[in-house]
Amino acid sequence: MKNKQKKILQSFHEKDGRYQYTGESFRLLNKEEQKVSPLAELTICCVLALLVVVFSGTLDTKAAFGAFYVILPYVGEVSALFMLVWNFIRLIYNKDSMRSYILDHIRARIPGAATVLSVCALIGMAVSLFYLFQHGSGGQLTASILYLICKGLTALLALGCRKAFRILEWEKL
Repeated sequence: MKNKQKKILQSFHEKDGRYQYTGESFRLLNKEEQKVSPLAELTICCVLALLVVVFSGTLDTKAAFGAFYVILPYVGEVSALFMLVWNFIRLIYNKDSMRSYILDHIRARIPGAATVLSVCALIGMAVSLFYLFQHGSGGQLTASILYLICKGLTALLALGCRKAFRILEWEKL
């Protein structure tokens, strides 16, 4: 950790009483030959994942409030989604000129957060199914099925984010 911080600090130099970044910078390449750019695909997947997770949290299902082991994967989903969206916003904000230490951070975080989001959604789906088989839907079968569909969709969207991010190419400035 100290070596990373030291390396980052060596990229700043004092000039006229202010520190300026003098390290490497990168920008996102935009290839026209693709029908849908990876950045657009990443944007769509992130926004839809955010909407689906929020929507699944608003569903009134017996399984969603029945046991702590059903709630814990949702908490994991929300945490991973926050990390994914936060780093996505950093990516969008800095896409034209991104400092190397920010790019290194984002390269590690977005695929990791997408994987954790997908795993938590699948675990949430499994434990919700387990709860439904053990205790029934409590007269809320439609909402329970919709909840399970949201979990599966969240997992797919998270994997889509991971795939789209891996395709992005960067050019050194």
